[in-house]
Amino acid sequence: MSSDDIAALTRVAARIEAGEDLTTDLMGQEGVPVALRLVIAAVTLAAADMPVNKKSITTIAPAARSATYRDHADLLDQAKAVVPALVQAQLGLAGAKVSAADLARQLEAAHATIEKERRLREEAEERLKHVAAYARELHWQLKPEYEARLREREEKVRYLHLVPGEPDENEPGIGEGAHQRRSAPSKEM
Repeated sequence: MSSDDIAALTRVAARIEAGEDLTTDLMGQEGVPVALRLVIAAVTLAAADMPVNKKSITTIAPAARSATYRDHADLLDQAKAVVPALVQAQLGLAGAKVSAADLARQLEAAHATIEKERRLREEAEERLKHVAAYARELHWQLKPEYEARLREREEKVRYLHLVPGEPDENEPGIGEGAHQRRSAPSKEM
């Protein structure tokens, strides 16, 4: 930016004060560079507590949107990212509070973080897709064997039930003699 650019901007300001509307033609007639228009627009948006984005910058610059996007994309990205912080710092010196532009910048950063994390998760899922497929295939291959083992275990299990009635005398260890041996007092006492 040169002193000629500042002089051109001053002439535009004088014409606007005299009653002319701010237009692309007015800026062009006085020779205000598009880059200077974009920076001033970003500062104005941030100071007005409005979101600072490419569309709003080019709308109030005023500047042709397609040519500006093509020729000044880096400047727009930088202005969108850093100008609100500069304006907030300057307003902070004057005692102003958090603005919508700052909150919009923070929200945009949060959205970028979320998008990055989603992309990383999708990439991880894609890398591990073969592991999940392998686990499913193994499950289906082993399922019949597992079910066969469960059936075999069920067939081997014998559930015990109490048998009603008195013990049989002829069965060894269960007759009356065995009962007396178990219930007889020990001589070791």
